[in-house]
Parts: sequence; C-alpha cells; structure tokens
Amino acid sequence: MSSKRGGGGRRGRGCGRGRSALAENDMDFHETSTPSSPSTTSDKEDNVEFTPQQSPLPCLVSPSVEHVSNTLLNPKINHRSDAIFGDQAVEQLKLRHHKPLKFHERYRPYLRDAGLLGLSQICQKMPQLDKALITALVERWRPETHSFHLASGEMTVTLQDVSMLLALPIDGRPVCSTTDHDYAQMVIDCLGHDPRGPSMPGKSFLHYKWLKKHFYELPEGTDDQTVERHVRAYILSLLCGVLFPDGTGRMSLIYLPLIADLSLVGTYSWGSAVLAFLYRSLCSVASSHNIKNIGGSLLLLQLWSWERSHVGRPLVRSPVCPETDIPQDVLPVGFRWVGARTQSENATRCLKQYRDELNLQRADQVKWEPYLHIESSSLPLLCTKDADLWLTQAPLINFPIVEMYLPERVMRQFGLRQSIPPPFRPTLQALHRISRRGRERENWEETHHEYIQEWEARRQRIFPESEQYDPSSYEEYLHWYSGVTRRYLVPSISDDVEAGPSLQPDDSIDLQYQAKAPMIRKADVLHDLGEIKENGGSATSPHVESAAAQDMPLLLLEAEQNIVDADQEAQHQEEEELHMVDDATMTLEPMDEEDNGFNNVICPCPSLELEEHSHSATPAIDECDTATPAPGSAIPQQSTSVDQDGHLENPN
Repeated sequence: MSSKRGGGGRRGRGCGRGRSALAENDMDFHETSTPSSPSTTSDKEDNVEFTPQQSPLPCLVSPSVEHVSNTLLNPKINHRSDAIFGDQAVEQLKLRHHKPLKFHERYRPYLRDAGLLGLSQICQKMPQLDKALITALVERWRPETHSFHLASGEMTVTLQDVSMLLALPIDGRPVCSTTDHDYAQMVIDCLGHDPRGPSMPGKSFLHYKWLKKHFYELPEGTDDQTVERHVRAYILSLLCGVLFPDGTGRMSLIYLPLIADLSLVGTYSWGSAVLAFLYRSLCSVASSHNIKNIGGSLLLLQLWSWERSHVGRPLVRSPVCPETDIPQDVLPVGFRWVGARTQSENATRCLKQYRDELNLQRADQVKWEPYLHIESSSLPLLCTKDADLWLTQAPLINFPIVEMYLPERVMRQFGLRQSIPPPFRPTLQALHRISRRGRERENWEETHHEYIQEWEARRQRIFPESEQYDPSSYEEYLHWYSGVTRRYLVPSISDDVEAGPSLQPDDSIDLQYQAKAPMIRKADVLHDLGEIKENGGSATSPHVESAAAQDMPLLLLEAEQNIVDADQEAQHQEEEELHMVDDATMTLEPMDEEDNGFNNVICPCPSLELEEHSHSATPAIDECDTATPAPGSAIPQQSTSVDQDGHLENPN
C-alpha cells in the first residue's frame, strides 16, 4: 500500500543531554556502556564500545551517509541466543498477558472515540498465543538495532504494523505523565469502588482478579455513570492486559489518569506507546538467559509474524465480518486471525522446529509488504490516517520507557531501497536502565522533556523517502549483512546438538525432525560458504559467531559428507521400517475384546487431511501434530490431562 509521506527538514539531536539517575532493572548487568554521571552522558557515548565509527547525526541520517562497522553485535551483551551455540538448554518463555473484560455494545461509541475499537474487536476472540514461536523470535531480536536478525535480513515491528493490524492511533500526545498520584483514590473516583487492601500489592498496582470481579460484565439497565465506569475498567484491561502487560502479571495504574476523562483518551499516541513497550520487553528478555517471563503486546508480535512469515502460521479462518455503515467500525487487518489456534502441541519440539525453519527461510518466503494489495476503503480510517508517520525517526515514549525507532534499517518492508549499509543510529542502551523502580512519584514529562520535544516534531523527522526497492541490490545487501551479524542460530561444531537428545527406536514422533539437522548444515553452510569462496574467502567479524566464521574448506567437506551420509542412512532406515510394518501387518492377530487397554486404534487426524488440500504455506502443521501410525497398528491407551493453557499433555 503506497501512501504519501510528508517531507521535513533536518533536525539533529543535541550534543549533550542531561540524564536523570539511572535505576536498575533486568538489563542493568547486560548494558553496552558503563553508566556515566547524569550530567556527562551523551547519546553518542552509549554504544561507542562496539561501534568503531559513529555517525555525526545519530537521530536523522541521510541515506547517502554511510557507516562502516565490523559487526552489529555487541559482545558485552549476554544474549539469549548465545546458549544455542554453547549447547545449553534454553527454556521457553512464559507469556504474560490478560484477556480483557467482556465487551458490551454500549462501550462501542466510547471505544470508537478513543481509537481502541479495532483492538477490542480482535480481543473478543483473541488468537491463541504460540509460546514456541515467540521464544524463537526473541532469540532473533537484537537490542543493538531494535530488529530481528533473520537469515534473509533485518525485520522489525513498525508503526505501519501497529496501524494496519490493530488500528491504533499514531499521531497524538505521548503516553507520558506524572506518577505522583494517590492511585487508590484515583480508582475510587474513576471506577467507584475502593481497592485498598490485598487487591493493591503496591501503591500503583492492582490485581486483575479485583477488576474482573467488579467489572467483568455490564449489568443490564444501568445508568450512564455506571456505563462510563465500566468503560474505564474495560479500557484499563485493554491497556494493562493486551498492550502493556509487564512480566509480573499485575496491572499498572499509571494509565488510569489518562483515561479518567473519556473524551481525551483518543488524543494520545497509543500506537507509538505499544511499540515502545514491546521494544523494551524484547530487549530485556533477549539480553538475559535468566528471565523466564515476557510481557509487552505479544498479540501484536504474533500477528506481525503471521502476516510476514510462514513459520508457525496457522490457517486463516476468514471470520465473518459484520456489516457496518460507520467507517470507524470497519475491522482492521489483524481481525482475519481471530480464532486462529497455534500448532505447537508439543511446544519443546516446535521450538526446535521453528529455529530450523527460521534458519532455512529464504527471502522469497517472506512477505515483505503484506498490506500492499489491501484496499484502503476496506479498512478503518486509523489504519492509513497516520501513514506519513510510519517513517518518522522520533523516539517512542511510554512513561519511563524511551526507545529509538529505526525504520531506515528495514526499508524493504516499506517497498523502498535499502541503503548498504543502513544508516547507523545507536539504540541508546543506557535508556534501558531507566525504570520506575525507586521513582514511584516521578514527573516523566520533565524527565523526558527533550525526547518529548523530538516526538512533538515527529513530522519534521521523517526519514527522506528514497527510490523504490531494487531486487538486484539484495545480493549486495546480503553479502554485507552476512559479515556483520549471525544469520543462523545453529551450533557451529556438533551436528547432533540441534536435533536434541538421542531418541529411542520406538519414538517415531521426532524421527522426521531428527533427520532435518544435517539439512540445516547443508542450507546455511554450503550456500553461504560457496558465496564466500566465490568472493575470495572473506571472513566475518570475530564477534559474528556463525558457521561461516569457521575453517571454510574443512567445514564445507564435512557438511557435504554429513548430508550424503544422512540421506543414505535415512533412506535405509525408512526401507527397514516399511519392511517391519509389512511383516507386522501380515502376522497381526485379533486382540481380545476384554483387553480394554489395547482397543484404541489411532485414526488419521482430520486437521491434517484438511491441510493436504490447502494452499496455505504452513510446513509446521504436519510436524507439530502427533504422528499418525499406519492403519491397523494399535497403541496402549494412555491417560491425558489438560494444562493451564488448554493443551493436552501426556503425563508419561
């Protein structure tokens, strides 16, 4: 989808910026630079340790200004993906989010004015979140560039995705204010109930159970004042449960003063705030091996992944869209995934599979512009209203959170030419140390005054629109990209690490996955090493721990031998299994009807039959679901139970 983008003059960032005291959070021990005194820390000093050359304009950079760097990766960050190279177990992340309260039609006009109606319509039947997929994406996230480093290049969630998927307003005031409030009294004034007691674990936090107890459903025949209180509670559940959930599972009341006057809710830039919160969550979790919970708008992250990548993508159910004559009530793009269910029945196995698929993903398997052929008339106005701000370089703000927005690194997502290398702007890692810890009564508008000024000048900070994307430049970009980052997350020595522990002979579920490990070596090593040898054997940076950084000829021969041996062994094993199945079928005797423990025969899964006739590119379905034995074979009946997420699990 093409759009007109407003031009703007250049506005550089100040040479020095006063910093307030830096509070510790989860990223304090994984930062790039050493904290300086508040009066001496400048923007240009934040990433100086791992960037040999600094751009003179760290905020607004012309495409003609080139920055040459040996690597994009900061060696001082204890990145989550490092465990894969060290053959360490990486646990799946626990997803922190809450389903919003029950929607009522009397909320519709308020949500329409607030710019939150599209989000509420998606949340009425929220898609199931995929733990394995989100964990695999976090392993690809780099705090140095605020982007996912994939095999085909950098990608990230942009303001365009926020607008198109959730129809959230981008243009508006930053979501930032003072936190010097009596929040218990604020809850009484805005919601009409006293929360003081065990329901408030802190001065500005509230348990979701309390909100659900008093406001889950709007009683019939209530007056307008009660409706407005329920609307505020519903909006609070959207903000704290879907857009800004933190890793603790509690609801933050700092947003309640912003929604006290329902007529002003729509004046805030909720779209930029949700992106700031998501960036911060991804940076925090990706920079530590010990964090087990992740917050942020995981709904936005998963919808973004499904729109642009085939990895883990379910079938589109094409939900029925209600007809409406009101343009604001038209459904956003994200609504087409309503009711979709994830495929990770065995989440641990699917995490390995998603890693493989991301390693093997080609550029032609990525939807770089998924919204290109969608008619603007079929979308709500908020999806395209702020299209001129999709390429702004203004910072993203959400109370203590300030994150740099770098659209110049992913110009192909906008259908524009990607400069090689992309203009460099530091992500200001020192900002990650600023949190509300120990600063409960802070006026964040004063603390982030200069960043707020930059946001207010957002239309003067539009990245200069360049020429259209040229496919011929992709190989040049990929050659540069391969030398400054890690395209593949696979162990560079052992060929058996990615396949996991050895399986028992009768464990047929993972046989197909186990045979894939040599294929990864073939795809990521042979292809890239062939390119490197053609280019004169140029080596990568010492901080780029990819397989291409190893001994070229030796690794090439080993990879070729691995794939040949694996193919021969797999073929031989398949022939033996087929022969054994034929022999067992010929000698199979009827079982006694009294043997109730062995009277269940597995039948083909209907969902797999449906997928065979589908044109959707979903290679993960038939590998994540339980394998189907041949007809006539029988297995013991085993008891199953349902875990807290509604998945069936085998106690054995």
